[in-house]
Amino acid sequence: MDLQVFLREKKQLIDEALDRYLPKETDPPETLSRAMRYTLFAGGKRIRPILTLTTYEICGGTDVDAVMPLACSIELIHTFSLIHDDLPAMDDDDYRRGKPASHKVFGEGMAILAGDALFAYAFDLAVRAPLPAPVILDALKEILWASGREGMIGGQVEDLLAEGTPPTPEKVLRIHRRKTAALIRASLVVGGIAAQADAETLGVLKEAGLALGIAFQIVDDILDEVGEEEALGKKSHKDRARGKCTYPRVFGLERARKDAFDYRDRAKTLLSQRFSDRAKPLLSLADFIVERIY
Repeated sequence: MDLQVFLREKKQLIDEALDRYLPKETDPPETLSRAMRYTLFAGGKRIRPILTLTTYEICGGTDVDAVMPLACSIELIHTFSLIHDDLPAMDDDDYRRGKPASHKVFGEGMAILAGDALFAYAFDLAVRAPLPAPVILDALKEILWASGREGMIGGQVEDLLAEGTPPTPEKVLRIHRRKTAALIRASLVVGGIAAQADAETLGVLKEAGLALGIAFQIVDDILDEVGEEEALGKKSHKDRARGKCTYPRVFGLERARKDAFDYRDRAKTLLSQRFSDRAKPLLSLADFIVERIY
């Protein structure tokens, strides 16, 4: 499998769907519509919805149009989190994906509202998926868990509270499981739910998704330490300057790299055991997640 071709084709499908689903820039209120689209179409990799589509297919799903609203809803939630994360009261980043952050273009108030609107629109979109109502409900439960107090938002809270405090292994893993891994987990699980996979398969996807999500955030932590700003599309070395609780600060760069690959390998083993050769696209995505430079 040519991974770059695979990623490009999946990203194109997702971008086309997002463009269809989202209000146009001229739809009133125009400023809000422009702000919603600004960060969403600023060049994201679309890893989360790609994971959803790929998992759906390896679980036997055949109608991409049926799962696409759920995949895109996860991307909207991810984008909402980025807009809010860049705000001065949060991580205070002026750039995102090589472009001025939303609040630098539209102002802090509009950036907050654009994030809120994307979060709400995600669920408006999800409930319109052409799937049986019980399937949509199960998918929504997973997405809501991953997004809220027990998942991403709870992780952001812990991340903020941990700034300037002594970093510990327990603290960094708790943050990573919630802040990043929960939504990565949901990306896989929602694909399985949409394909109406059995409970045992969903259990494997939950465990593999969590491991892959932790690996993803460890790599983000490493890239902040050693990555090139041009490739990252934002300033590097900010985590250490702000006293963030990151994996390299707790364990050092060498251990962080090793653990990222170990979590990746754990996810790959689980997926290979469950899906055999059908898992190959997900295994390639797992490799990309830990080997990326941005």
